[in-house]
Amino acid sequence: MSPLATLLWAKRRVSYHTLRSVSRQSKLKVGFVFLSTCALLYGIYALSRLGFHLFEVFGSEVLGGGQLSLSDIVMARLLSVFALVLFFMLIFSNLLITFQTFYRSREVTFLLLSPISPSTFFLSRFIECVSFSSWASAFLGAPIMLAYGLETQAPWTFYLALPLFYVPFIAIPAAIGSMLVMVLVHHLARFRRGPWLAGGLLVVTALFAYFRSRFRLPSFDDSNDIAALIDIMGRTQSPFLPSHWVSQGILQAATGGVGQAAFYFLLLLANAALLVWLADAVASRYFYSGYSTLVGGEHRPSMRPSGGPLARLDRWLAFLPEPMRAMVVKDLRVFWRDAAQWSQFILFFGVLALYIANLRALAGNSLNDPIWQAWRTLLNSGAAMLILASLTTRFIYPLMSLEGRRFWILGLAPISRRQILFEKLWLSVGCLSFFTVGLSLFSALQLRLEPVALAISLLGTVASTFGLSGLAVGLGSLYPNFNEDNPARIVSGMGGTLTFILSMLYILLVLAAQGVVLLWRDFGENLAEGLFPWFLGGAVGWILILTLLAAGLPLWLGLRNLERTEL
Repeated sequence: MSPLATLLWAKRRVSYHTLRSVSRQSKLKVGFVFLSTCALLYGIYALSRLGFHLFEVFGSEVLGGGQLSLSDIVMARLLSVFALVLFFMLIFSNLLITFQTFYRSREVTFLLLSPISPSTFFLSRFIECVSFSSWASAFLGAPIMLAYGLETQAPWTFYLALPLFYVPFIAIPAAIGSMLVMVLVHHLARFRRGPWLAGGLLVVTALFAYFRSRFRLPSFDDSNDIAALIDIMGRTQSPFLPSHWVSQGILQAATGGVGQAAFYFLLLLANAALLVWLADAVASRYFYSGYSTLVGGEHRPSMRPSGGPLARLDRWLAFLPEPMRAMVVKDLRVFWRDAAQWSQFILFFGVLALYIANLRALAGNSLNDPIWQAWRTLLNSGAAMLILASLTTRFIYPLMSLEGRRFWILGLAPISRRQILFEKLWLSVGCLSFFTVGLSLFSALQLRLEPVALAISLLGTVASTFGLSGLAVGLGSLYPNFNEDNPARIVSGMGGTLTFILSMLYILLVLAAQGVVLLWRDFGENLAEGLFPWFLGGAVGWILILTLLAAGLPLWLGLRNLERTEL
């Protein structure tokens, strides 16, 4: 067996035993996660099928009964937009995962000491990065593409083309991300974090300005609105983009154009092979020197005290009692020292800021009747809470597990495990509220919401910040993994999956209560006007009780598990 095959076999065995360990989990938890996953997949499929069906119906009304439908006109551009967004998201994802997998994993030291070639080392880690960064997009995209195929009655070649095109497509952003990381680490590892942060902010600002100007939403004020929207989507159809190749190849396979589909597949495969080869050459040239500089700089003793904001944390948090203040300072320092953590955090809010920057186009369009305002407010609130659920699952859930095998040190400190649990909770609520409440208020002002809609939207954001933080901290304490130091792997376990599913359920229930208030004008005409205060009070009470249950029960279970844990 070759060295590469041996490493992949070992990874396969680790994954197999990880799956086997599920049988030792609670049957109730496994069953709930399985049923919830099936319900999530079916929900995505049903909504996608409904959306494609509405495209067909609306297209027949607009274009008549001809052979051409609105789906044929829009779907090519829509799929190109989706593929382009996924392409850039995979580049950013691979930037972070490559840094964590190639430079931060404990396995790297052992692999570098083993008798394997640089190409074997790179390919083994690269395959892990590809599989780890792309499984979520495959999981969530499969029901959407299945719905499209069934709605358009696509031939069997369409379903065969989906996995064939997906594999080389995800290899391209992975290769680009890995090359960028290795070149940046090689040239910037000797510098302090200041140049890293300045360069990252400069790149993020430039990308924000580019996408903000190039993909500005139309105002929907006249009859040319659909043409303007199609023109914006058409800007993603460049023959030099891999996203265009994969979208065109899949559409050709859906319409029976096997020859054109084969051409786009071979084009995609050739470029993927070339970029992986180039990434292997870059790794052979830059990885070892960058890794040595990075690791050597981390272990080099500093001859002067550290400066910057972190050095002033003790003074800024002087209002907190000890030892709570020491725990908060420690968690913030650990978070800041891990570039893979705070860079993902900034990326989340960069996407949210790009979304909010386009809200003014929706606020000033012709869709300003009460029903559209209600749905727009509800969708805006749902988008904010979904991003918040992603943040709590990705960053808050692993907090307790990241204490790692050093958790016993906290047992010697003058702090109880109850205090540790609530320190994680209030740190999460405080840090997230600074962003979520501010962005929610700003988006509400952008949409020019009425006082009642503004109040119920802001209440949902504040309540979900507390509820989702309590849910993540509680389940993270109930199912800790003290043997893993990679937050992304901690989240990928059964506990992280359960946290995300319960977060989705909580968000749906909160949105249902908000919908009762926001859509009152739609169904409240047949009811007495004096009933609205009762509906409003019931919705507020429902949100508060639901938040207390979502946060309180997991926190109680997590605390009980921590107090019983022996380390």
